[in-house]
Amino acid sequence: MDIDLSILRMLEREKEISFEVRAEAIEQALLTAYQRSAEAQPDARVVLDRKSGHVTVFAAELDDEGNKIAEYDDTPEGFGRIAATTAKQVMLQRLR
Repeated sequence: MDIDLSILRMLEREKEISFEVRAEAIEQALLTAYQRSAEAQPDARVVLDRKSGHVTVFAAELDDEGNKIAEYDDTPEGFGRIAATTAKQVMLQRLR
């Protein structure tokens, strides 16, 4: 999934909210949407590449004792309508 960073930069100038705050809000919103999906992994994190706009969901691979041994790309093909609504609500809450 890719996000158009030029829009975030434009909003930064118009609304005077820093790019980093918006990027973190997007990461948190997408993580919340991911966690509510049926195939979500428990120890996941979302990373937004600040240069390319590419979003990746990394899930933790755990050993038998529950220790994190590696991470793998678990980015879903699409979040769907409900997940998109969840992400939108989380972003709006964070930015207020």
